[in-house]
Amino acid sequence: MEPSIRHTTASVMPSLAHQATAQSLAAQGKGKRPQKQCSLHPKVLRVSRVVVEHPLFTIVTTLLTIYALFGDDIRVMATLKAADPIFDVLTITTMVVFVLEISLSVIGKDDYFMSFFFYLDIISTVMLVLDLTVLLEALSGGGEESGAAEVGTADVVRVGRVVRVLRLVRIIKLYKSLYEFRQLQKKKEEMQRQVQIPGEYDDAFDEMEVEQANMSKMPGKESKVGRKLSELTTRRVILLILTMLFITPELKVQDSSLFPKSADFGADAIHEAFVRYTQNSTAWAKQRYELNLLEYIYHHNWYTAQLQSCPGADGDDIECSSSFMAHVFWVGFVGKSEALVAQKAGEASVDVGIVRAWEADVYRPLEGSLAKDYIYGRMPAHVQTVLSQNWTTDCSVNQFSRRGFSLVPESFREQSWEVTYPLRCPEALRSSELRKIAPNLNVESSQQEDWHMAFYFDMRPFIKEEAKYNVFKVIFVCLALCVASIMFTNDANRLVLYPVENMISKVETIRANPLAAMKVADEEFKVEEIKRQNASKKSKSRLQRWGCVGQANTSTEIMETVILEKTIIKLGSLLALGFGEAGANIIEHNMNGVDSACVDAMVEGIRVECVIGAARIQDFSTATEVLQNKVMTFVNQ
Repeated sequence: MEPSIRHTTASVMPSLAHQATAQSLAAQGKGKRPQKQCSLHPKVLRVSRVVVEHPLFTIVTTLLTIYALFGDDIRVMATLKAADPIFDVLTITTMVVFVLEISLSVIGKDDYFMSFFFYLDIISTVMLVLDLTVLLEALSGGGEESGAAEVGTADVVRVGRVVRVLRLVRIIKLYKSLYEFRQLQKKKEEMQRQVQIPGEYDDAFDEMEVEQANMSKMPGKESKVGRKLSELTTRRVILLILTMLFITPELKVQDSSLFPKSADFGADAIHEAFVRYTQNSTAWAKQRYELNLLEYIYHHNWYTAQLQSCPGADGDDIECSSSFMAHVFWVGFVGKSEALVAQKAGEASVDVGIVRAWEADVYRPLEGSLAKDYIYGRMPAHVQTVLSQNWTTDCSVNQFSRRGFSLVPESFREQSWEVTYPLRCPEALRSSELRKIAPNLNVESSQQEDWHMAFYFDMRPFIKEEAKYNVFKVIFVCLALCVASIMFTNDANRLVLYPVENMISKVETIRANPLAAMKVADEEFKVEEIKRQNASKKSKSRLQRWGCVGQANTSTEIMETVILEKTIIKLGSLLALGFGEAGANIIEHNMNGVDSACVDAMVEGIRVECVIGAARIQDFSTATEVLQNKVMTFVNQ
């Protein structure tokens, strides 16, 4: 080669004919978007953003979110009432951390305040108050509320459990981020594995370039369109599932409205028998009352429910109290008149002979006439003694006086029974773990307020089973939200969003350096050719495998987004060819003004210094014959 070099200097100046127009447009302004004014120090904004996005803070909030979802159910399933203060402390700590996160997000994130996720976080954090056992005990009135008040408390708890699903939004956002990260890592690993596959050099090189091109089309930083679409999709899915959770349970007839419960019916029968006994004071009336009371207690036998199966049952058609999930553990009188409560409790004791006779009869369940298809089961010896004693246990609470006896008064171990947590009074259980049954038939409201007979049921088996199903429901809803959100957005991302973000990337590249459009077009064309050749090879091999001979049809339907992307590349290349390096400054200046569609060609010129070189290649025909299609690479490089 014999190179020769010349040095030249060029000056690019705009035409003065349009100077007035440019100045008038500049005077009118370009309609720039007003910037968000903030009175906080930039360092505060930066620190808030760093703390919220820090991995350690994310891990802490995620763990607390998991606790907020399952902590209350774990408390009910695995602990007793004595452990409630520990869970209250954890719940309050969780609320404080969530409030801190919301505050930092409001300060550090521009698009968080007053957004959909802001309201979700506020609601889910406020509803954590319903997990505080102190508040639940206050709402339940110490277990003495009944009727509409009890139903209202149950509705509040149910709403709290449904709204708890809102906390899944944190898990969903984290899962979607991990999912996109894993997809990106999968692409990278696939590209690296493709490089390491042995084979023909040119094919491996072509495949690597195709993979690199596909990697460039993978979403990098989330665009505003993508963020908005993801937010709207997640919002629709959350609202849909919440609507189903709220409405579906109401669209059915409750089974409880079909027949009266045995507990309510039995309480009315015992109250009626007790009233007749106190009015008549005959031996027959007293015996009827005692038998009704014993039948009620043995029918809901707390100790039979502790056994794994019905005692003495040979088949599955025999039932006992273990077939149900609520069992009586405390019997007595409740009212606001302490004197009347004490008087009625003194008249309600059962003779020891009646207790022994009843126990002897239920000991032969299949032979007796009282329980042919239903086994009452036995009572421990010391509990039989309690049944025949006076009702002197005082469990008064607030303005209510209580006198009665407990069927689980102390810890003991006898035969197949073992009690480790005694229930001397109803307060030994959580308000959600007990149910008060009181007679309502032919009872005046004034008498009901002064005194009434009450039966307290241990609901722990039911509550634990309900908590277990709540855990499964939360897990199912979490999976449904994640899968639905990803499935709904996957097609939109693949067909629209990712191509649009790829176009945005191309436009950003051209805006930053207009001359780079030529390189983008060359790379895109090269990838197209490689893909076309690969598709042709695969199609031919498929036809040969099936024994078909003919021309393979490699044409596929072109999407509008692909057409738009190619058009952007071509327009950028034509701009680079038309304006050249001297006009690149004009293109860059106008492309940066994205807030206005005005084109300002009156850009101040710049001095361009360049080196022009000329090279003469000897024996070019020989080099062409040897290098073949690689000769252009040799010449250009």
